[in-house]
Amino acid sequence: MDLNRLGAHARDTLRRRNLFVRPGTSRGVVQVRVGDGSRDGFLIGWVQQEPHPYLRGLAWQSHARRAISEPGYWQGERVDAEYDDGNEAGGAETIERAIQDVVYIASYGDVLAASDLASGKRGTYVATMDPAHSEWLAELGRPTGMTDLGGGRVRLTSTAVAYFRGSPGHMPYVDVDDLFHLDPMDPPYQLTREP
Repeated sequence: MDLNRLGAHARDTLRRRNLFVRPGTSRGVVQVRVGDGSRDGFLIGWVQQEPHPYLRGLAWQSHARRAISEPGYWQGERVDAEYDDGNEAGGAETIERAIQDVVYIASYGDVLAASDLASGKRGTYVATMDPAHSEWLAELGRPTGMTDLGGGRVRLTSTAVAYFRGSPGHMPYVDVDDLFHLDPMDPPYQLTREP
């Protein structure tokens, strides 16, 4: 499979989440990795072409890291986590759809938060949003580091932002353009890094 032939939507999704794909060590396997500052990135999942469990033919099976419920996840350390398959329907017809499934269910905020803490580069971001959203964020128990400044303004530590960068696609997340996607039905909020 020529990975350069991925569809525009899949390429854009990967770019917005700072993810990249590369061939796996076995034929028919494509790894999904996040840029975490290391040379090879961190494996958040993979897709693999295998026989469909219910129909004749091949399907793309997705496997994604599920760490969000592991002890230590919210304490700024990289945790050991299992890679579950997300193939309730037996797999995807296309590699693009299987990659989307990995992005949708993989959790890797602990990896990015640990990298942020190890870098020693502390910082904060601010955003102006619907006041109900800023209050809701400040009341969340995790990640820590979110403060409602009033009037719809919220401040987030760089570690809190790192957790949101590694959130599964079906949860609130921050993309590489510092857009905070809180609700898929609403436009994202722009985060601005404070000096």
